[in-house]
Amino acid sequence: MSCSSAPVTTSKTCETLISKCEIPIIDLAHMGTERCPQKGVVKQVGSKLVRALSEKGLALLVNHGIPDCKMKAVYRALDSFCELPEEERAKYKRTLPSNHGYVRPGLEEFSKEDDEEARHTFNVTGSGGVLPEAEVPGFRSAVDELARDFKQLSAMLLTALAVGLNKSQDFLLSKHSQMLGQDNVSTLRLLYYPPLGVPVPGLSRCGAHQDYGTFTLLAQDCEGGLEVQTPHGERWGRVGHLPGAILVNTGDILACWTNDQLPALRHRVVVPEHCGRGRHSIAFFVHPDNEILIEPIDTKLIQLTGQEAAAAAATATAITAPCRLQKKKRGVLTAYQHLQRRFRETYAS
Repeated sequence: MSCSSAPVTTSKTCETLISKCEIPIIDLAHMGTERCPQKGVVKQVGSKLVRALSEKGLALLVNHGIPDCKMKAVYRALDSFCELPEEERAKYKRTLPSNHGYVRPGLEEFSKEDDEEARHTFNVTGSGGVLPEAEVPGFRSAVDELARDFKQLSAMLLTALAVGLNKSQDFLLSKHSQMLGQDNVSTLRLLYYPPLGVPVPGLSRCGAHQDYGTFTLLAQDCEGGLEVQTPHGERWGRVGHLPGAILVNTGDILACWTNDQLPALRHRVVVPEHCGRGRHSIAFFVHPDNEILIEPIDTKLIQLTGQEAAAAAATATAITAPCRLQKKKRGVLTAYQHLQRRFRETYAS
């Protein structure tokens, strides 16, 4: 595994964090449903989730209930959209202040280190924005069905996470009550990274960054290239691929709420060794409702013992540390204000 912080490509013998068993795997079987959760299982999952996010910043979810065929249906729909002429795709472009719509390659800039980040993106929000159903029949049904599944999974994880943080079951869920609604900017993000043929200097697939929201759910194909940075920033590690698993990682807002006891994970997508193929992924960015204030909540990690406690303490910021999402003189940011600020930092034009 390459330990350098800036390479575009890595060696053919690159190990992955999955192959080295360095990513926690959480089994969601028997959790029940959002309306009828199995409390004992939810408590167990919450404990494991908090431990994984505090120590690693991410975890792999298995038996999550979302079949792979639904992911592939969305991949195919996005492929068909990306094959449309540029002028057809431009009709669905993302237009501020909405986050809904198509973003062409090169428009987003997550890292200042790269000249260009090559990917097609289609953001789907609850704002009522149009979808290319006329040009790509079946696009809406594939996307809507998957969005509902991700929303349900996110609700269960918010419940488990609250329990793991020693809060009531609805503590976090109540802050996300409008997920995929008009007053919440949670987003299903469809991503296609076109094949490059050969590595291009100054070109990456996605620069290093932290996600903006509470947490992110990520499904990806087997193409590879996703890397994460260790909590102390010591090295980058290639994640690898576990068929059928969904990755969950922390974002800025959850880090702020927990005073960095659950640190936001820094990650990127590099050009893999076999860069002649395209790469597909689907990210569900979970955000609080627009008017929720982003300030630290009174919580401490669940009690751990021995090496577990030492590892958790090593990644946590002192409880008195100020939340970096707070304005210095004008109070506290709302979830919507925070996101708009991050958008201004990200979009090149």
